[in-house]
Amino acid sequence: MEAKQTKENRKTRYTRMVLRESLMELMKTKPISSIAIKEICACADISRSTFYTHYRDQFDLLKKTEEETLAFIDKIHTKYSFYKKGTRESLQMLEEILKYIADNNKSIYVLFSENGDVNFQKTIFSSMYQKNVMKSLTDKLPDEQTRQYYYLFVVTGTLGIIYHWIKNGMDKSISELAKIIVNLTSQIAK
Repeated sequence: MEAKQTKENRKTRYTRMVLRESLMELMKTKPISSIAIKEICACADISRSTFYTHYRDQFDLLKKTEEETLAFIDKIHTKYSFYKKGTRESLQMLEEILKYIADNNKSIYVLFSENGDVNFQKTIFSSMYQKNVMKSLTDKLPDEQTRQYYYLFVVTGTLGIIYHWIKNGMDKSISELAKIIVNLTSQIAK
């Protein structure tokens, strides 16, 4: 019985992986709204009935792919207190996130591209920065609206840097990029 469950779990993981990879491949050239389930299945070499066993539609597949990424980043985020000045924690956390992004760069590149979901792009770093950057800005900037502008600048700037890094073949080491982001973020919050 246990061997059968392991085989089914392995088969399920494989099927979901192939469907995610197929969706990411198609999203390189067009937005999710222009992708048909038939295309995803053809690319994955999987039947439509198998697709529907796992997902409601292409939007559900995209959402689940995004949720996996967010869950991993949230898991890392809970290990660290990002904005403790004078500690290495912010660098360590960012390095772990960047390693995940590097390991999954093909899908992350697509998710960050113009064909990706803008809400996902904002969400990926917003919880981390919302809790930490906004705290440090509260003392320095009493005006809520100005704090929001700073916060948006930090989030979109970080996403832009990471997208550029992936697009340019990850031309800096994970450690170098983490230092750049942390230094820029801390400069803004001064």
